[in-house]
Amino acid sequence: MQKIGIILAVIIFTGCNQPKQADSASDKNTNGQTVKEQQNGSKKISVKVLELIPENFQHFIDVNGTVQAEEEAIISPEVGGQIKNIYVEEGQEVKKGKLLVILNTSLIESNIREVRSSLKLASLTYQKQEELWKEKIGTEMQYLQAKNNKETLENKLHTLQVQLEMAKIRAPFDGIIDVIYVQKGEQAAPGMQILHMVNISKLKIYADVSERYLSHVHKGDIVHISFPAFPGYTLDEEIFRTGKVINEKSRTFRIELKINNDRKMLLPNLISKIKLNDFSAENSLTVPSHVIKQDVKGSYLFTVKSNGDSYNVKKIYIGTGVTYEDITVITSGLSAGDKIIVTGYSLVTNGLEVNIQG
Repeated sequence: MQKIGIILAVIIFTGCNQPKQADSASDKNTNGQTVKEQQNGSKKISVKVLELIPENFQHFIDVNGTVQAEEEAIISPEVGGQIKNIYVEEGQEVKKGKLLVILNTSLIESNIREVRSSLKLASLTYQKQEELWKEKIGTEMQYLQAKNNKETLENKLHTLQVQLEMAKIRAPFDGIIDVIYVQKGEQAAPGMQILHMVNISKLKIYADVSERYLSHVHKGDIVHISFPAFPGYTLDEEIFRTGKVINEKSRTFRIELKINNDRKMLLPNLISKIKLNDFSAENSLTVPSHVIKQDVKGSYLFTVKSNGDSYNVKKIYIGTGVTYEDITVITSGLSAGDKIIVTGYSLVTNGLEVNIQG
């Protein structure tokens, strides 16, 4: 019995001499937020809140667009012949009607000279025959033959003159000579690519939009356009036209925009990003989407309610609407002026007293 008493005494003495943990050490929660001491010794969580103010909400859909030139052409000759001269260079700006390329026209010019000589005689013959016919000299057939010969040669001369003009390839519009595919002395033929010409002052953008947005996208709507190749450069333009056919494979319809490229920095086939506004609502209450939680009853979030000099957490079930870029429209459950917890919301529970950070 004496030995048992000694052992108990040693255990009691050892327990009394264990070091105590410092009560003054500051604690932090899992999110790194400082836990403050309340006057009664319990711990308060610090949170940040957002006061709800009605504002205009807009939802956008993003589609890719392709830039194209309104005026662009692969120029080909209408008649065949050897290329006599090229009057432009690649990259050169030209005006409509500028002579670009001329084909060898020596044969046509020779034919024109022959026809003109024959026409001169035919015109004189017709004139004499007409005078005789008026005086009832000669036959009607002689008169008609002279007339027909003259008119046939006139038509032939006109055809040759048109062919002569066709051998002169001119600019169909104001623009830039982008590519020259041939060289002087080469043989050209109808349909053969001679030049690639483009006008980059006026461009258009085509984009394909899902058919689900057909009722939300209209001609005249303003869209926001950006270009990955030119960060920071944006345009706001009207929709010029909406397509009237749904693509049966992609289930999309086409929209067309027109833009003035005064700075001439945009080029055909450039990729663009287009934002189309498909939903707008005035005086909407919106919250950051990430603060909304779910349970078996539905969507909810935490607000704070003033209770004298303190604030307590209140769990509110809400109705939600459209979401865009982490912003969600609240359709029910909240009112203007309510304060929702946006930082520390994962650490609180209904009824908990909290501190509000400035």
